Amino acid sequence: MKRVLLVVALLALAAPAWAQFETATVVGTVRDATGAVVPDAKVTLTNTATGVTAEKNSDANGNFEFFTVRIGTYVVTAEKTGFSIALVDNVQVTVGARQRVDLSMAVGQLTETVTVSSRVIPTRAIAAR
Repeated sequence: MKRVLLVVALLALAAPAWAQFETATVVGTVRDATGAVVPDAKVTLTNTATGVTAEKNSDANGNFEFFTVRIGTYVVTAEKTGFSIALVDNVQVTVGARQRVDLSMAVGQLTETVTVSSRVIPTRAIAAR
């Protein structure tokens, strides 16, 4: 009976360990052209075969980390207002790897939208004043 319990316990512990090797981790840092970190950039990880995406924001040090990433080929992008989109494609994620993908963002074109609205005041209202 003790041997049966021991075998069951070993099998229960082996299942989580086996699952760890079917995925990987993707980590990196988002920086600007001067090398300064870019906090709060939206980083997107896209599997090129399935189109499945995951999103994270870079932390205060520009770092990001995606856990339990399935093996495959990915595109990693970073975007933030005031910068052009940074893209690294053909990222090969392999079983059990800790894949590093650093992104460099260039200052982009800033655009503004100006909305002008007016209220027409009738001529009679002006003359009455």
